[in-house]
Amino acid sequence: MTTLPITWPLPEGEPAAIAVSGGADSFALLHWAVGQGHPVVALTVDHGLREGSAAEAQAVRTWCSERNVPHETLVWRGEKPNTGIQAAAREARYRLLCEACYRMGLEHLLTAHNADDQAETVFMRLRRGAGRGLAGMKPERKIAAGPGDLINLHRPLLGIRRAELRAYSQAAGLPFANDPSNEDERFERVQVRALLAALEQQDLLTMEALCRTAERVAEPLEHYEKFDRDLSWTSVRMDKDDAMLLEWHPSDTALNRAVFACGGSAIYRDIGSLEGKPLIETTIAGAMLAIRDDPFYDHLVFREPAALLGRADGTPGLAPVPAPPGSRHLYDRRFIVSVPEEAADGLLLRPLGQLMPRDIATSTLARQRISTLPCLADEGNQLRYLPEQAVEAVTKALAGWKQCDSFLSAMAGTFPAHSLLAERFAGDVIRY
Repeated sequence: MTTLPITWPLPEGEPAAIAVSGGADSFALLHWAVGQGHPVVALTVDHGLREGSAAEAQAVRTWCSERNVPHETLVWRGEKPNTGIQAAAREARYRLLCEACYRMGLEHLLTAHNADDQAETVFMRLRRGAGRGLAGMKPERKIAAGPGDLINLHRPLLGIRRAELRAYSQAAGLPFANDPSNEDERFERVQVRALLAALEQQDLLTMEALCRTAERVAEPLEHYEKFDRDLSWTSVRMDKDDAMLLEWHPSDTALNRAVFACGGSAIYRDIGSLEGKPLIETTIAGAMLAIRDDPFYDHLVFREPAALLGRADGTPGLAPVPAPPGSRHLYDRRFIVSVPEEAADGLLLRPLGQLMPRDIATSTLARQRISTLPCLADEGNQLRYLPEQAVEAVTKALAGWKQCDSFLSAMAGTFPAHSLLAERFAGDVIRY
């Protein structure tokens, strides 16, 4: 049987997890890695979205058990959304995989994305007019589950065609399954797959050409992005209330990165240029912009209060989260919050602005900025803890409010809140 042209991305003997769905691609990667003697653990996510998924996970488990390969099935539990199911499943999948890596003490996770997946991704991004997105999927990147440590995600099959992986699995007699969702034309990727197959058959556009495009865009882009990011850092400052201050006439890159960093969005997207906009006080992508064409003023970008406090149309804000003593939380994708061990039971993690009258929370720019900060409150909506670095900013912002002293007097202390502003501005990590 022929082998696969895989370059193992880890040092010899370094353990890793492999995400094995039970399909031909991931089974091929697992079989190859085991045959090469690499220490691996197989992780199978059962999304519970269709009949047969449990049986497919069991088939992987049986194959691994017969070869003394550690295996764990991870089940996506809880209510499933009615819309956006693929995106929700993807988020749940990576969160479960990262959490399993944490439990097992593993720092590396391998997935079986192949050359066809890469070509489809590039084509879908091309349809949307993406620029940098044409670089496709990166062979390596950092991911994490919520506030957890970073996991190294590797995609060693990006240079191998799907047909080659399937032929390998068939030749090896692997019990792989065919996912019927791969034939469901309601999904964009399935539509694109059929279109690309037709174009390739007529020699109008090949998968190899799309993959070469990704490689050619990615190579110079890697160097450009580092330069561009470093240059952008020179035009921004981070404030203690987790806002960003940009110099007069910031670059489009700096503005876009600042909006993403402050906005709490899961997905980065360009918002365009400031050219021809001398005065802006508006919201976009979950961020509030206060931008002036004046060299004596910094441009201000911070989290949109209404997104967390609730909107005028009745859309609810961020729901309070139980915060037991000693627990850690990812808050609004912007902070990692550590609840003090000595904290009382029954506390809730929530936006500070939810504890005060709405007209007070949004009455000034300074109060809008501090209203989206995390705090710990009791079940009676009394403030108990503030972030260590935010006490001064909160005290100053609320000065002049008649209830300020009584509002702050109930505090029992402060808690560590690690800002992810720099991490999000750099764009190197995806947290699920």
